[in-house]
Amino acid sequence: MTLAPKIAMSDDFLKSFAAIPRDQQQAVLSFVAKFRQNPMATGINYERIRDAGDPSMRSVRINEGIRGIVLKPDKGNVYCLLWVDRHDDAYQWARRHRVAIHPDVGSIQIYAVEAAPVSDTASVPETPAGLFAGLKDREIRRLGVPDEMLAAVRGVTSDADLEALEKLLPDEAFEALFLFAAGESYEKILSDQTVPAAVDPGDFGAALERDATKRHFVVLTDDSDLEALMAAPLERWRVFLHPSQRKLIERDWAGPVKVTGGAGTGKTVVAMHRAARLARQYAGLPGKPVVFTTFTKTLSDDIQQHLMLLCTPQELEKIQVTNLDHWASSLLRRFGYKPELLYDEGVRRQFWRVAMAALPLSVDLSMQFVRAEYERVVLTQGCETADDYMRAKRTGRGGQLGRAVRKAIWPVFAEYRAQLHASNMREPEEAFRDACRLVRESGEELGIRAMVVDEAQDISAAGFALIRAATPAAANDLFIVGDAHQRIYRHKVALSHTGIEVRGRSRSLKINYRTTDEIRRWAVAQLEGCQIDDLDGSLEFRTGYRSLTHGDYPDVISSATQLEDLEHIRAILQQLADDDIESRQVCIVARTNDDIDGVVGGLRKTGEAYLKLDRTTPDDSESPGVRLATMHRVKGLEFEVVIVAGYQGVKAYAEQFAREEDVGVIDDVEVAERCLLHVAATRAKRHLFVLQRPA
Repeated sequence: MTLAPKIAMSDDFLKSFAAIPRDQQQAVLSFVAKFRQNPMATGINYERIRDAGDPSMRSVRINEGIRGIVLKPDKGNVYCLLWVDRHDDAYQWARRHRVAIHPDVGSIQIYAVEAAPVSDTASVPETPAGLFAGLKDREIRRLGVPDEMLAAVRGVTSDADLEALEKLLPDEAFEALFLFAAGESYEKILSDQTVPAAVDPGDFGAALERDATKRHFVVLTDDSDLEALMAAPLERWRVFLHPSQRKLIERDWAGPVKVTGGAGTGKTVVAMHRAARLARQYAGLPGKPVVFTTFTKTLSDDIQQHLMLLCTPQELEKIQVTNLDHWASSLLRRFGYKPELLYDEGVRRQFWRVAMAALPLSVDLSMQFVRAEYERVVLTQGCETADDYMRAKRTGRGGQLGRAVRKAIWPVFAEYRAQLHASNMREPEEAFRDACRLVRESGEELGIRAMVVDEAQDISAAGFALIRAATPAAANDLFIVGDAHQRIYRHKVALSHTGIEVRGRSRSLKINYRTTDEIRRWAVAQLEGCQIDDLDGSLEFRTGYRSLTHGDYPDVISSATQLEDLEHIRAILQQLADDDIESRQVCIVARTNDDIDGVVGGLRKTGEAYLKLDRTTPDDSESPGVRLATMHRVKGLEFEVVIVAGYQGVKAYAEQFAREEDVGVIDDVEVAERCLLHVAATRAKRHLFVLQRPA
């Protein structure tokens, strides 16, 4: 019995497809559809390539000017689409590349066969100065290095030498070498790999089933949405996953899981794939047994759009995507809870003005201080009575408040709550606690089997307590991803204190796939000296967090006024246009909405197209023009270029915002401001410009 052919497509094929002229792409799409149905069909003419890097490579004619490069191994009924390009360029690619199954890692690797650049000391293979002198050849090979590249790796004596090898080495080999050179232990690197017990270097069918291969190859089946795959070839996250990511997604976990990692490490990608995997697992259950929740509405809208690309309609039917506030409100309505959650800042301020009348004249405290005390102490610790407040800890609040002062303040809090209740409103934190109580008291099954929680660092203790109460404890129940280095709403939570136990089920992602290492280093430097937690009550000492791509260092430009900002922005946009970077790939961010409105006014005068992103306006890839957003709004997005406009400096913002609530919390506010700048900077993939006010 002849097995049906196995057809695979590499991510290189998709990248090369995206680069060919649009008027040629339909021909490629038609060819791939035909090829998937029958790679031996009449009309598919295979031609040998003289001097090809791999003798199993063949050329196939797509039309008069376009050729595809296909791998047809000698063993097994396997075909791999590798590259597509203009005739001469396609043949040149085939001559410069080789395809092989690595004998230790077991993955299919595509790598260059051209001469590798090495340092002048490479003539001494075992030089002590070599970065990998402490490793034997077989140990280097176990990291995924092909035998042909061992000599080149031996010649690496500096980070620059290693970076020069990047375009020649398979990705998994370069990453492993990079991490080792950065200080990661050899044993830890190996432990993160999934190595097969035995590898047949000729069995491409078996190799295509391994996670390390799935990072770069997708097997095309009758169920594959070929049109969607080819329509967005550069959105690699939908199909191609790092083995460390795939392990987190596919594993059955005994309970809650916590996944942390720096900006750009793919935490949200992992969360979305996990939701799709759980949707398949619970396909037979009614309703929407999988809930994907994040902190804000704009983030949940973005997730919904991405899941529509990632999931089948059947999978999407099983996933509820929502932000935490909206989800809590829906639960409350289910139990007949009438009050609405308060979001209107103008209404909130009016309630506080009325409540402040209850403060004795002998107590000299500002409304801003009293409000901050309520939000940071009373709400977070669930104080219901004056006695609760007397016992409450004020960690992170400035100065001491004696019992007499606390007693004098409590009537203000009580009056504020009375104002809320009279208007049939609740603060979100109070609503979370009410929802949690109702869920526990009712004992009612909510139909939720699993929750995927994104942006965990910005969710409060009350929010996590509700998540725990609503999701029955079981295998695969909670999948929580976040990064306290990106905490911008100052909710500091220890998961274990909310009933969520992740001991033994905490994992960390370390490779930044978004930004260049120059941008990553600049962004990380903004947090220097800050103590950052691990989302479970302990400090996190992040090691091994790296970007593998390189580019220009961030450009910090002194700009004294908004008028100067606009002049710099016009010059930068012109420079980017000359470099063929579309304006829609550029985002101008600023600290406040007023700052953004000032930039909008300037762009209008020059006729520059723009799209202002706010709570109700998502980013639309089809809309022309430069993007504008506050530093809070840009969370979760990414752009080729980010321009931070009118930035006054961390200390200036910290002093301004701390003064509004309590000068004693300036350190806490400064950390939040540093995190916010870190978030804004790490939205940039290639270029970062910071227009900073002089000190």
